[in-house]
Amino acid sequence: MRRQIARLPGSAAHHDLLGQVHLARRETERAEAAYLKALELQPQRVGTYVRLGDLYAGSGKYDQALARLDQALKVNPRNQVALMLSGVAHQRKGDVPGAVAAYEKVLALNPRAALAANNLAWLLAEHGGDKERALQLAQMAKELAPEDASVSDTLGWILYQRGIYHRALALFKESAAGLPESPEVQYRLGLASLKVGDRDGARRALGLAAGSRAAFPNRDEAKRLLAELR
Repeated sequence: MRRQIARLPGSAAHHDLLGQVHLARRETERAEAAYLKALELQPQRVGTYVRLGDLYAGSGKYDQALARLDQALKVNPRNQVALMLSGVAHQRKGDVPGAVAAYEKVLALNPRAALAANNLAWLLAEHGGDKERALQLAQMAKELAPEDASVSDTLGWILYQRGIYHRALALFKESAAGLPESPEVQYRLGLASLKVGDRDGARRALGLAAGSRAAFPNRDEAKRLLAELR
């Protein structure tokens, strides 16, 4: 690749490809430099903006990610990948209105976008949005992506909040099978197990949640419930 760039130093496509190679090797600084060079040579490269935004988001640099994704959307406002990544970046930085707006734009372009429907359903359910629409979106996401563990988790949580505990439990089991290291999923599995009277199942799930090394906001509650079960 470097020999090709040496022959064609003005090729934005080659620098973009070099960035992808560096990223595959987890050489993020070199990937960033290659992407920036590609954009210097050809500022209208939507895909490069998207890849650079994704790189920044993966490093927790959400404002930088959003700036690059906004540049992509100025070139092509209908780019669904840029809109979706923008929603994810807004959501991760805690900007719920920004995330909702981005997911709504994705769904306006593609009403059957499963990931956007799933993420929007979660935000509506958790932040005072339209509960009925949240359920409809979560059900649609489940139909479109039945094997996606995150989708099962979202629908399970919405049903749990409605008191439909046995169905929620089945969905949380699906989610836990796909995301066994997620303390949040184990915590919700424990809650649903308690609601249906499965104390052993609740003890196992809450134990995994409470003992996880990953940070999650309900750790203290998981520990409290686990202590009550012992």
